[in-house]
Amino acid sequence: MASSTIEVAPLPLTVERAEAMAQRQIKKHHVAIVLLHWFNATSWLLELSTGAGLIVSPYYRFAPVWYLQVMEGIFGSRANMLRFHIAVGLTWITVFLVYAIFGFRNYLRIEVVQHEIGLDNDDVEWLKVRTLRLLGKSQDVLPPQGVYNAGQKMFALLVYGAVPLIMLTGLIMTFHWFGTAIVAWAMVLHFFTVGMVVSGLMIHIYMGAVFPEEKPAFYSMITGMVNELYAYQHHFKWWREVKVQEQAWRERIIEQEKLRAGAAGEPKEPAPSESPSVPKERL
Repeated sequence: MASSTIEVAPLPLTVERAEAMAQRQIKKHHVAIVLLHWFNATSWLLELSTGAGLIVSPYYRFAPVWYLQVMEGIFGSRANMLRFHIAVGLTWITVFLVYAIFGFRNYLRIEVVQHEIGLDNDDVEWLKVRTLRLLGKSQDVLPPQGVYNAGQKMFALLVYGAVPLIMLTGLIMTFHWFGTAIVAWAMVLHFFTVGMVVSGLMIHIYMGAVFPEEKPAFYSMITGMVNELYAYQHHFKWWREVKVQEQAWRERIIEQEKLRAGAAGEPKEPAPSESPSVPKERL
């Protein structure tokens, strides 16, 4: 079997092997996913900054007055800021819909459903152990994880649950669908849902960009690659999948080489011109 020589559970590494693994890179994200991630991050930054500048009511405002004045100065007026907010939002919705429609088979069905939000028993146990470790109640080893750990999957579940609501309520507010009462409720739901995502986003940014152990995950959203040591230590199940695929690929190459070598070593059938001569009758 292709996986017979590959560990089924993470083991202590020798210094030499750890150093060698730290030098080897494994592809984690395709270019399309990296581009989509930064498009999404840029869109959210623009939407949050302008959205905060549009909330001027003293009952709901959370941005200071000086920020409102700065944003209005940048755009010239709140009306222009609103137009920009809507334009970015519609662009964001369009790109995601196109990506979802044309990338359903390779992205939504595989990358999202199976890898990003699919929870298994190890993920549930990881959440339990991780919580107890943060509370200082446990020192148990975290269960092995796939390409995304359970914490990342929980954030992805929040995002994928909230995004359709944010899109729908944004469209209702923009085009004033279904009457004034629905628009008012859409505004409340829009603000609440965005707030839920932002609360998870702060943890996501901290874990990805600040938390030392997860720095390779942050850089993988730029290069698409992580070093093998990080994959082994933090995403062992995914690392093992990669190694099994690599070993199966090597075995296929070896088998093909053997077949070619065997074919080259077989005696050739005599060509018509090389066939044994037959005595001809004398005339």
